[in-house]
Amino acid sequence: MATRQQPLTEDQIIAQYKELKQQQSAIMTKLSEFESDAGEYNLVINAISNLEPSRKCFRMVGGVLVERTVGDVLPVVRQNRDGIKELIKKFEDQLQAKTKELNDFITKYKIKVTSQ
Repeated sequence: MATRQQPLTEDQIIAQYKELKQQQSAIMTKLSEFESDAGEYNLVINAISNLEPSRKCFRMVGGVLVERTVGDVLPVVRQNRDGIKELIKKFEDQLQAKTKELNDFITKYKIKVTSQ
């Protein structure tokens, strides 16, 4: 015997809507943080990419400042930036999916959003 799903109450709809909005906001916040980090990596790459590879360079590793050369540091910084770019793509996909889920929810329950 199949059980029918009971319709949501108005309070449940509001609570679920707020939860979806909060999840969407959290994804946007993380995405913004990663985009900022990628921008910082790009600044470092632009600053040191034209320097002599044997030139002394300092890098923070695990809270410790270590001395390396530009030739040692530049590939690692590029690799880190590329990893962040991959994370950004994943978070953009998550944001798109969450936005669709939220819009579908709004349409299903005929929610009218007003600015506060």
